[in-house]
Amino acid sequence: MLNGSYPGGPGLACKNRGGKTPMSRRWKFLFAIAMALSVFFLSCARDPEKAKRRYLENGNRYLQQGKVKEAIIMYRNALKRDPRFGEAWLKLGDAEMRRGMPAQAVAAYRRAVELYPDPEEPAGKLADIYLAAYVLGPKKDPALLREVDELASSLAAKKPNSYQVLRLRAFLNLADPNDKTQEHLFRAIEFFKKADAVRPKQPELRLALVQTLAQTGQFEEAEKYAREIIADTPHTTGAYWFLSRMYLQQNRLKEADAVVDQLIANNPGSPGLKVDRAEYLFATQRKDAALQSLAELAGSPSADPALLKRIGDTYLKFREPQKAYDLFAAAIQKFPSQKTEFRLRMIPALLAMQRRDEAIRLAELAVKEDPSNNGALSMRASLWLNFGTKEQFDAAIKDLQQLISKEPNNAVIRYNLGRAYQARGELDAARTQYAEAVKASRYLTAAHLGLGMIALAKGEHGKAVSEADEILAYDPSNLAARILRVNGLISGGNTNQARIDINNYLKDTPDNPDLRYQLAIVNFLDRRYQEAESQFRALQKQFPADLRLLYAIAEVMLRTNRQADALRLVQEAWRKDPGNPALQLALGNTAMRVNQLDLAEQQFRTLLGAHPDAVDIVMRLSEVLRRKGQTPAALELLKQAYAKNPNYPGLALQLALTHEAMGDWRSALPLYEAILKQDPNHLIALNNLAYRYADMGKDLDTALTYAQRAQQRAPTSDDVVDTLAWVYIRKNLNDTAISLLKPLIAKQPRNPLFHYHLG
Repeated sequence: MLNGSYPGGPGLACKNRGGKTPMSRRWKFLFAIAMALSVFFLSCARDPEKAKRRYLENGNRYLQQGKVKEAIIMYRNALKRDPRFGEAWLKLGDAEMRRGMPAQAVAAYRRAVELYPDPEEPAGKLADIYLAAYVLGPKKDPALLREVDELASSLAAKKPNSYQVLRLRAFLNLADPNDKTQEHLFRAIEFFKKADAVRPKQPELRLALVQTLAQTGQFEEAEKYAREIIADTPHTTGAYWFLSRMYLQQNRLKEADAVVDQLIANNPGSPGLKVDRAEYLFATQRKDAALQSLAELAGSPSADPALLKRIGDTYLKFREPQKAYDLFAAAIQKFPSQKTEFRLRMIPALLAMQRRDEAIRLAELAVKEDPSNNGALSMRASLWLNFGTKEQFDAAIKDLQQLISKEPNNAVIRYNLGRAYQARGELDAARTQYAEAVKASRYLTAAHLGLGMIALAKGEHGKAVSEADEILAYDPSNLAARILRVNGLISGGNTNQARIDINNYLKDTPDNPDLRYQLAIVNFLDRRYQEAESQFRALQKQFPADLRLLYAIAEVMLRTNRQADALRLVQEAWRKDPGNPALQLALGNTAMRVNQLDLAEQQFRTLLGAHPDAVDIVMRLSEVLRRKGQTPAALELLKQAYAKNPNYPGLALQLALTHEAMGDWRSALPLYEAILKQDPNHLIALNNLAYRYADMGKDLDTALTYAQRAQQRAPTSDDVVDTLAWVYIRKNLNDTAISLLKPLIAKQPRNPLFHYHLG
């Protein structure tokens, strides 16, 4: 029985005079609400127009709240209801731009231009993306300007003098790549003024007008417009900074200061502008005032973590690492929840003060207390790569590999892993990571340089030059890229172009020591030894601690038959600084070059005693022993080193050649094969493996492939041609072999191996 079955019994349900309980009235009310809502949602489901509008409104609300992903979902839901909903396409484009995805925004704005009742707004936003891509891109792609022109033309067909048409015409003239005069600037100014008349006081448009007026020398009018922008829209910071720069160029410091002060006064709720003012003071040679301003700002009770981070970063810019360190340390006490972020900023400050060990310990502490923080893991890995032990180096690689699985598009992590692989001699793995870093961040110069250095190491000179050109397209004065380009040209034998480039670069920086060094190298390669030696000696006077210059002078002496002078030069330098391992290494190398093998062995054994894991010293010592006739001892050294460091550059090849020297060529085969796995185009491994396969009659098709690839790498090498001929002989293609061998014998009539193969 229902009545009275609830806890408390029927006596708790007080009846009113009408015989109805308050509870029953409440349930009727709730039921009515539920029915109304269900009717509403049912009507929405039946009415796609209402549904798409509700999704649009929700998306707009999310976007206003900064919830970009949620907004995108709402806009896409609206478009599922109506794929031709132009306003949703427009808002989706806005959201994608907020998310930093211009490619997706372009697609959305394109549809909005087609479907929105008034295409002016989406067309203007789409054109702005194209213009930004043109201006910021390393290569000024004219196709982008054509896209803007087509948009302007399509709008002009409907409204020839609309705001967007006039604005876009102004920017198209501004970007005109064909006009070498200033006429395009004056045309742009006219269009800017017409657009301003249609839609007055748009700060972005007026700021572009101001800058163009200044470019054409119309400073008074530019100043007038800039003042109007400030009066109409005091938050437009670009107008203040334009005026301050213009006043500084005209030596009107007081007026520049007044404009910057006005910027601060007009925007009291933007403390970041006070940091900008400090940077302005620093740039105008008033460092003390800048530091005082930053200190006052940092001491403000309202300073939040973001502001403190920026102040500390600015201290680092001002080369005040101790102040930055102290500020970040104090911030940890004030905002302990962000201690990891502040610690990561303290580390560069410590490194700037040469406090490397403290920096490593701090990174390790950050990881220990916040093990899931990818930034902390990345920082520790970077420090271990640069300064850690071998065990820490290997651990850093594992950390970076794990981080990439979490953040596959993080360019910095990719770059650091590539750097680690490169240091370990794994050039192909390094190249892959650098390439992925460039995909993620097109203008990551360090990754481009890494790709260029690997190309140089692999003898791919054209690729090295191409990587340098990629950088120079967006950063024409980048010194590292200029040097990479010249090195690529030099390595490829194009010393004429290298000389031209160096001389052009020296016009910008005539005293740059790196460029002067490269010019001396070019003179050396062109056998202009006297000029080269003079240039090396001049640089050595300026930079006596740079041992490259000592080596270069010694090399000139060796090339000009002054072997005794070269050895004496290096010996004298070593006697002045006998504890310098680099000089001891140079002495050993020079002694080996002039066939003073006992002296060379002595130096290398001393170095190896101090650095038992130094593979390069092992390789040098083994070569000395081989030349002294102690090949078994050389072989044993190399085998021990290879067991520990199988990927060390050049080690497998030297071990293989030592096996060959002892007549044990079968032991060399797996080493050549291992080399080709790492570097499929390694010339010596290709040639020797092809020759030995032919000797054995093993897999002659592979032998032919290797021999042909070797010939592509070294088409004029007699030994490579002989190997190819030997493979043809073993494949019974004798006519082809004879056609190769006869020219060889004509060049080297006394070479018995060539005669044997021809016979």
